[in-house]
Amino acid sequence: MAKTRYPATQTQARTFGESVLTTLRSSPFGALPKAELELALFRGLIESGVIEPAEPLFDLARKLEITPARVRGLVYRYRLLTEDSDADVFDQIVAALGRTRFELSADTIVFGIEDPYLRDSLAAALKQRGVFADTSFNPETVRLSLDAFVEFVTSRLNPSDREQILRALTQDTHVELGKFKRILKSTLAAVGKRFVGAAADEAAANLVDAAWQFTTDLIRGDATGAAAAASRLS
Repeated sequence: MAKTRYPATQTQARTFGESVLTTLRSSPFGALPKAELELALFRGLIESGVIEPAEPLFDLARKLEITPARVRGLVYRYRLLTEDSDADVFDQIVAALGRTRFELSADTIVFGIEDPYLRDSLAAALKQRGVFADTSFNPETVRLSLDAFVEFVTSRLNPSDREQILRALTQDTHVELGKFKRILKSTLAAVGKRFVGAAADEAAANLVDAAWQFTTDLIRGDATGAAAAASRLS
């Protein structure tokens, strides 16, 4: 029995049709280029909830029965068409990080972002602050030195944010903002060292969760969340 492609409810089918018609109405019949028609169909599948752009690229490729390279291109063009807020993009970056694994060592932080648009958005945000990520080993993997990561985080936090995080890290009510970079780097380095051999420790899962929450909240610029996670790292 042949499988049903793109199973959908009546509501999803109606939403898909309305989405595609919205694009078709912008051009005379038959005038829409093939690439634009494909993008309209792809957008309709997303807006109807039949597929999710955040799904792993290979899973999307299997559903659409096309190559991962074509899926990557469609996702990128869809993001370009629909993303209009840096805050929304950063929320999606953090959400993507929550679906991947990361490595934290004594001197580097490494994480993967499969979505090419989100990865490039993060790389652009880093470059704007003079920080360049290393993607030479794997283009889907972002590798930063702790120095670079700390510089990036510092640029996204105002003094009161940094003070809140410092208090959580040092449990000191009279923090010195000038020490923020050094204390943050030493904290991340110490956590990275604790990861070594942590698999045998029953508290390892809690440590990983706390470290991940801490780093993602730092990326997001959420000082309150980062401070709460910092209290779990000690």
